[in-house]
Amino acid sequence: MDAATAWELFIAGFTDTAYARRMARRFRAGPLEAVRFVGDEDKPGEPFDEYFVQGCAPEEAIAAVTAAAPLAEHYLTVLADQPGLEQAYVRGGYRLSHSETLMACDLATAAVSAPDEPVLLVQATDNAAALNATDPQGIVWIVPDNLQDPRMAHYAILRDGQPVVRGRNLRLDAAHSYVSRVYTAETHRGQGLARALMARILADDRAHGARWSVLTASGMGERLYRRLGYQALGTILIFEPAEAGQEAA
Repeated sequence: MDAATAWELFIAGFTDTAYARRMARRFRAGPLEAVRFVGDEDKPGEPFDEYFVQGCAPEEAIAAVTAAAPLAEHYLTVLADQPGLEQAYVRGGYRLSHSETLMACDLATAAVSAPDEPVLLVQATDNAAALNATDPQGIVWIVPDNLQDPRMAHYAILRDGQPVVRGRNLRLDAAHSYVSRVYTAETHRGQGLARALMARILADDRAHGARWSVLTASGMGERLYRRLGYQALGTILIFEPAEAGQEAA
């Protein structure tokens, strides 16, 4: 898989969940794909825009975002396919929030093993509210729309009834899936739990006939995903308005 294909699958994974289809509007901002999210009672928060930039000069991307009259909270999510991007966006009034690695795993060749820990596949009848309330990262990662969507699967490893590792997997089509929201509680890191969770996800993908799994990884997560057979295809840079970063500080 090449970076451009993985990039399109990443955008689909971000914008094509059942929740996003109800609570977000996809649109074009000049040459850019974009999405506007609004919050609701299931997942409260300030509305925000996200603009996806690939193969576009920073000056052109910033001009397109400005012309689209973005919300105060907005992000430019950029596939780093040319040098000097961070400096160009800083000159344009943005700051680098964080970066991630775009990765893909060929399930036809990956050594997918059985998980060595019991992994819960969350069902609609399970107490999703309790899993959200005790989430190790303190976020709402299960919303009713997604829990009812047969394309989306939520996974967790529990200790004393509370999730210490969790993640979700969206089957985009027969051949491709997108993994997101993988997180391990700090007190349970280094125990192989995230690897067990991912082994279950990949085994389920293979059982459903999928060929490729795509995700974005932090620096810490990248090491795990490489051991599972994922290959790094590019770097994603996430920018926010410089004023927002200063306020957050």
